[in-house]
Amino acid sequence: MTLFHDLRYAVRTLRHSPAVTVMTVLMLALGIGANTAIFSVVYGALLRPLPFPGAADLVVVYRSYPSGDEWASNSVPRFVFWRANNDALEQLAAHTLATSGFNLLSDGPPERLLGTRVSFDFFSVFATPPVLGRDFVAADDRPGAARVVVLSDRLWRRQFGSDPGIVGATVVLNDAGHEVVGVAPPGFDYPERAELWTPIQLDPSSRERANYLTLVGRLRDDRSFEQAQAAMTVLARQHYAMDPEIGGESENLVLRPLGEHLYGQLRTSLLVLLGAVGFVLLIACVNVANLQLARSTARQKEIALRTVLGASGGRIVRQLLTESVLLAAIGGAVGVVLAWWLVPTLVALGPASLRQLGNLGIDVSILLFAAAVSLVTGIVFGLVPALQAAHTDLNDPLKEGSTRVLGSRGSGLTRQILVVSEVALALVLMIGAALLIRSFAGLRATDPGFRADRVLTAKLALPEARFRDATALDRFNRRIVDEIAAVPGVESAAIASSLPLELGPDLPFIVNAQYVEGSNTEGVGDAQYRAVSPGYFGTLEIPLVRGRAFTRQDITGTPGVVVVNEALAARHWPGTDPIGQLLTIGPPYVPELADPAPRQVVGVVRDVREMSLDADPPQILYVPLAQIPQLVLERFMQLMPENVIVRTVVGPASVTIALQEAVWAVEPTQPVSQVLTMDQIVTRSLGSAQFNMLLLGMLSAVALLLAAVGIYGVLSFLVGQRTREIGVRMALGATRTDVERMVVRQSLTTIAAGVAVGLAGAFALTRLLASLVHGVSVLDPTTFVVSPLVLLAVALVATYLPARRAAALDPAVALRTE
Repeated sequence: MTLFHDLRYAVRTLRHSPAVTVMTVLMLALGIGANTAIFSVVYGALLRPLPFPGAADLVVVYRSYPSGDEWASNSVPRFVFWRANNDALEQLAAHTLATSGFNLLSDGPPERLLGTRVSFDFFSVFATPPVLGRDFVAADDRPGAARVVVLSDRLWRRQFGSDPGIVGATVVLNDAGHEVVGVAPPGFDYPERAELWTPIQLDPSSRERANYLTLVGRLRDDRSFEQAQAAMTVLARQHYAMDPEIGGESENLVLRPLGEHLYGQLRTSLLVLLGAVGFVLLIACVNVANLQLARSTARQKEIALRTVLGASGGRIVRQLLTESVLLAAIGGAVGVVLAWWLVPTLVALGPASLRQLGNLGIDVSILLFAAAVSLVTGIVFGLVPALQAAHTDLNDPLKEGSTRVLGSRGSGLTRQILVVSEVALALVLMIGAALLIRSFAGLRATDPGFRADRVLTAKLALPEARFRDATALDRFNRRIVDEIAAVPGVESAAIASSLPLELGPDLPFIVNAQYVEGSNTEGVGDAQYRAVSPGYFGTLEIPLVRGRAFTRQDITGTPGVVVVNEALAARHWPGTDPIGQLLTIGPPYVPELADPAPRQVVGVVRDVREMSLDADPPQILYVPLAQIPQLVLERFMQLMPENVIVRTVVGPASVTIALQEAVWAVEPTQPVSQVLTMDQIVTRSLGSAQFNMLLLGMLSAVALLLAAVGIYGVLSFLVGQRTREIGVRMALGATRTDVERMVVRQSLTTIAAGVAVGLAGAFALTRLLASLVHGVSVLDPTTFVVSPLVLLAVALVATYLPARRAAALDPAVALRTE
């Protein structure tokens, strides 16, 4: 009952000061809403259980090396040995590293579907049997077995109208009939939003050492994660001892939880952003605490009267805390609405890995978080003013006139500490944001080694049954290029196995003149492997440094040729001309993918930043598409779509339809998918950096605004308190300039203290940004000089406005106010 009376009185009190109430609610809504939105993303990526039964027991097997490199890719012999001999995992399944494309032929236009080739025990590892039909069995996974497929629930509903009779029916995928044996349960789309799954049909006797499989296992019930890790380490040693050609002496096996494998790269940036929005909420709390201090000072007479009438200090504190928590609850409710709007915006701005999280939104867990934050916030910003008010001296408020408002020396010190705190927090955020902005600007200005403007790209997932040899593929590619080149507005066209800044394979090679038989170092290299058609370098405008580019005469049956980049040439032929040198791709590590004969280096091109704009250009081998070995071609057909690259003389988007029609003129059943400009691909590669920069930049701008509002509010209140003092000073001869300087000087002392604390905090905390900042030091002098100056400039404006108002007072009026 007492609580009900406190709430009723709190509502009545807040209604009497609507301006302060609205301002408080808005600041709290901004802080709580931003925290709730970011937390919903953090929860979805790092805390929410994955949508699989027993998801905590699912692990991915990584290869680890003393250099610190770790790779979630493995070869067929490794998988076969580890599955047969390990006792650390209950089950171990494999799926292809890349989500390959499947062309679906139906009554409508051809469609490319995301799909994955998996081992037969894939669904049992995930403890997720199909809801219709059956799972794969061992017989489905043997080389040459009949083709079968499991459809996703999403594809089943969209393409087949939720027809239960689809089980047992035949669908045409990649020009081959596949019997539908099952439909996966709703929500299951691992990996990478897959829409269907087919057996991988690996040859268990294969000696192929190419690493293109991701291995997912389930821990045994009687083994802890640490025990399983120790057992896998022993297994790696056993494998190397039994088969040194397949294993690696320095290679170790590392288990990673599946959630960490999927979203671990988001951890640092999301936690930094969560800390940043926490700072914004703290600044909002400081501002609200200052407002509450001002209100409690103005209510000194009321509080004194209630105390005289018998209210205890605890009763006063409870009443004021009730008002604070009520304000926080209203702000939290508005903040949840703001977060509901913000979450889709965050996902849209975020990198691709964030968009793969699926449905992110405000659920019960997020609402509980928002409620907890609101409660804690109400207590945090209300406790100091409440305790201050509870210790009010009863004499002054009761004996002064009704218009007199005094603040204790303690409340003034409290306000100064709060201002120092919000200035320091705002500065830390500003410095962090400035570092990310400078880093992003540097990345955006980085020359990728090619020209992205006026370039359109598209992907073609080709049926391996029809393009099993390089000659057939070359004929198809020539017709595609010729048809597209004839489109009005097209300047040139080419085909590539992968695009710059997208996933591509790497292969070892030997420099024949330098290689020492049996050595793993002398004359041995490793490089990104790019199979391209003639015209590739011209279409992307990658400069040719020396030699020649590929021509249409570089086909199967002619001497093998290769073009290398400057980084590879400098590494293996320093100071000499690499033109005419011989190298062989494949040996010594993956001889099964080896060239049948050495290739001659016929050209050197400029370095391209293939991996990312913040990584040094890797060594690259460019080979003609028409000259890739048979097994390499088969792996490309299984794992990677071809990429059409078109340079235009007009806006690239304007030739999208014409590009599709040109492909269909050659092959009417060939889907054209993921049509993007090269500029979009470059921007997408910056997704994480852009996301971090935008969010932290916006949060620092909000923090700066809140700090300015807080400084202005505190000074305005203090000027109001000192009206009589200012009137006396002016009556004794102080000029307007003297008054302005006095107010500004006194406030700048507090602000300077906040800047000093903020700089110290930034020096300590910006180390957390080390992994997010590229091309600029986390202790960048420019950032640490400019950010405080900007904050001081904003603080000066916020300080000058109350100072100017104080200087404009009429001394006679000021002296009559009390």
